[in-house]
Amino acid sequence: MKKYKSILFLLLCFPCIGQNWFQSQLIDRQFNKAVEEYNEGRFATSESILIKILDGESGTYKESSLLLLIKSQMGLNRVESAKETSRLFFTQFPESPYMKNVMESLGDLYVNEGNYPSAYRMYHRAKKLSIEANFSNKIDSKILRLIQIQLPTLLLDELLTLEVDPEIRNIHLIAKANAQISKGHPDDAALTLNQVNIGQLQDTYFPIYEILLRASYAPPSPLTMVGIILPLSGDQSEMGQAFLSGFYDGENPNGKTNQRLSILVEDNRSHTLESIKIAKKLAQHDELLALICPLDHQTSLVVASALTSADIPVILTTIQQNDLSEINPAIFQINATISMQGKAAAHYAMNILKLDSLAIIAPADSYGEIQTDAFIKEVDLLGGTVVATEWYSGQPKNLKRQFKNLRRIAFSLLPKEESFDEALGMEIDSLDALFDISAEDFFDLPKTKQKRMSSSDSTKIVLNTIQGIYFPIHKDDLEYIGPQLPMYNFNAKIIGNENWQNQKILQKDNIGPYLKDLSIITTFYASPFDSTGFDGELRIAYYRGYNTANMLTQLHLESQSRKSMSQSLKSVDLYSGQGYNYSPDPSNLHVNAAFQILEFNGNDLIPRGVFYGDSLRLVPLQYP
Repeated sequence: MKKYKSILFLLLCFPCIGQNWFQSQLIDRQFNKAVEEYNEGRFATSESILIKILDGESGTYKESSLLLLIKSQMGLNRVESAKETSRLFFTQFPESPYMKNVMESLGDLYVNEGNYPSAYRMYHRAKKLSIEANFSNKIDSKILRLIQIQLPTLLLDELLTLEVDPEIRNIHLIAKANAQISKGHPDDAALTLNQVNIGQLQDTYFPIYEILLRASYAPPSPLTMVGIILPLSGDQSEMGQAFLSGFYDGENPNGKTNQRLSILVEDNRSHTLESIKIAKKLAQHDELLALICPLDHQTSLVVASALTSADIPVILTTIQQNDLSEINPAIFQINATISMQGKAAAHYAMNILKLDSLAIIAPADSYGEIQTDAFIKEVDLLGGTVVATEWYSGQPKNLKRQFKNLRRIAFSLLPKEESFDEALGMEIDSLDALFDISAEDFFDLPKTKQKRMSSSDSTKIVLNTIQGIYFPIHKDDLEYIGPQLPMYNFNAKIIGNENWQNQKILQKDNIGPYLKDLSIITTFYASPFDSTGFDGELRIAYYRGYNTANMLTQLHLESQSRKSMSQSLKSVDLYSGQGYNYSPDPSNLHVNAAFQILEFNGNDLIPRGVFYGDSLRLVPLQYP
């Protein structure tokens, strides 16, 4: 109701000319109900009530009803209807005291469409129509946000030609200077700022004026503008806030950058549909060189599909199930795919560890199946052998059946038993036997029965015929699998995915000593000790934001264009960030193929290097 106190106050000031008292009371109740429904977000109900009012004898309520109808239609994303209602308002009430509110609403509408130049015009019209300090301050805050989006200089030159008010001219000059600095022309910005009338500069714009003035004395450096779509509200808001915090920290951690960043952040409110709407809107903003999307797999998929006809690079920062660049060639997956994880594990097992006989234990779902299929396919291409694949469903609380099956297969791979002297424990050469006399020639000794291994006691014997076991497990599976592994006596190299990184579990007395030399292949590793203030998944989100921003500042762009951004992302050899590396897959330059190799020494996880380009390279690693 607070949003429309001014509307209701003005409404009460008008006499109810041409309406009887009862009719006026009925319309008043209907209008108040429409305001209530609007404030509760029930825009369709509000619209229905307002249309009913306008179809009848609305009288003095017509102006306020049309204004609220515009806002209700905007809430329903009925853009054309809102524009048509605005035209009706202008026709019937050209001198209305609500004109400034309609102009503001149109400004909001154009912002939602991504038409920032038109929004800038509308806000200035609203500003000129108001003498109320609170309303003017609200409009100034919206104009200030638009200035930072980098408005077209042609628009600003046009407005400066027509404008005579020194306060408004100051705003246009500041907007123009910001655009010039963003394009890497500080000298031009200095000349523009020199025209600002300091005595007529509003307090709202003074901070940005000072920032731009300092920037105008800096060496030429273009500003790379990117959009970010992430959840800042809703059930995923904590992840979004952590990512954004990391992104801000990663923009300029040490002052050494090739690119300065300007970001336009949009809140998808943790909704997939909202992500699509925002992505389409931002893609139309020519100044944006890339969209950064820290979204889950399903939302990433629909955003990638929605932008197939756009040319803007879309940077997906979370690990995806599949290669989405097959749908949209402008997609860049800087945290690889789970299929790439399986492929990298196979290369590491075959090319680095030189293992030949391999087995797999994996969850029976799409996550496990994708990694397992990629692992098996790559091992086969490299000439290795996967002798067994075991699956489990749900939480792996009891993997007795799976481990027993691996033991059975491991026994089957043992070579045929050779003959041994039961008494002496020596191998008998057939030629030597011609000259030796057996004790059986003198004594009638009972023959010793040879003991054969059986399935009931086989777990007591250490087996090494399976050289490596790959475990592409889920995040919460380690606490169940860890204690079971030592029980089955496999002398095999354990290769795990990123979900083996829980050191609290690995360091337990009944697990750690038996998992020495465990290898983990992961796209990210953070030391348990850092100062971010985030923990668990939120810490991962923070560093994804940090590394994404920092990597973008290190790119070498030939020009401030989307094409140059795409080419630069493809041309990275190896970016080393905080617990993270990026190197495009030679066979697909849209997907990250750099993985870190960690080894567990029985107590700690030790970084061994970065695996990319089918080889393990010992590179300087930075760990948060």
